[in-house]
Amino acid sequence: MRDYYFPNTEPLAADEMRVIALGTGRPFVRRAQANCSWLIELGNGDKFVFDFGCGSQTNFTALEIPHQDITAYFATHLHADHVGDFGQVWVGSWAGGRTKPLVVYGPSGPEKRFGTEHFVRHQMESFAWDTHTRLGLLPDAGAEVEVHEFDFTKTGPVYERNGVVIKSFPAVHIYDGPVSLRLEWNGLSFVFSGDTTPSRFFIDNAKNADLVIHECFNTVSQLMQRSGYDERTARGIGTMAHSSPEEMGQVLQQVQPRLGVAYHFFNDFDTGLEVEREIRKHYSGPLALAQDLMVFNVTPAAIHTRLAVTPTHVWPNKEHHDKFRVASRKPRPVMSRWLADTQLFPKF
Repeated sequence: MRDYYFPNTEPLAADEMRVIALGTGRPFVRRAQANCSWLIELGNGDKFVFDFGCGSQTNFTALEIPHQDITAYFATHLHADHVGDFGQVWVGSWAGGRTKPLVVYGPSGPEKRFGTEHFVRHQMESFAWDTHTRLGLLPDAGAEVEVHEFDFTKTGPVYERNGVVIKSFPAVHIYDGPVSLRLEWNGLSFVFSGDTTPSRFFIDNAKNADLVIHECFNTVSQLMQRSGYDERTARGIGTMAHSSPEEMGQVLQQVQPRLGVAYHFFNDFDTGLEVEREIRKHYSGPLALAQDLMVFNVTPAAIHTRLAVTPTHVWPNKEHHDKFRVASRKPRPVMSRWLADTQLFPKF
């Protein structure tokens, strides 16, 4: 296996899972780290995206994977740094070659307006002009969104298909609604915390997993020094809304994954060492500090961790564009005559 991952050059084995970090940072978007998002590819051909925070789709397109190949998108909760790229997930993938409805799974909320269904439908409504003007030019089915909202209070499967089971369980993050996710397939398991402070829910549902990705905010001192927060704000954000590195280490110690991964902190040359030191106060097992486009190949025998090498000037993958060409299209909207008559080069 190469030291770096070159997309589309390594087919997955029948017993292999590949997880790629599309976004590992905090709510503040920066070039080094997009907001939260993870791609899971399975040897059976399924591909899932867990969360799709702002900026993360740039890293997805860098992998040059056909949008058509994504089986479903899952949201852990509705903070913008976890679902803020919905416009790109929906419209960008439609323009990029998707000819089937977008499939989105996500939790309910304590009120209807705080649930995934409400979020998606109102996002779609806000893009009404955008999507209406694409009708007739793009395939009809790409405009559709299939939403599966599940009960955030329940622990159990929310997706069971093609040998894949994805379970949801409640996460403790500021208010009612957030969840964490566990994917099981072919004897392999992947657990993703979303945003959470340590809880019994996570300990009980993450044990015996191969790969555990758990959120880990920057230390309180880093939040004060680098983000300019006062101590009360830093502690509130870093230890109440999120998990501190020391707390995350205690969780991993109880869960004992084959590999634990810390994400959701600004991983810089002068912050990563302190974060790792805090985690290591309680956890001495295998550990990775996430970076964008970090790749984890998981098999029963081993877990390999690398970074992807990707281009910046990418175009949509054309692998499925034969379906794009023959897909049905609604009539195009017609602009006002007074506006159309001003064209220098009339189109028919």
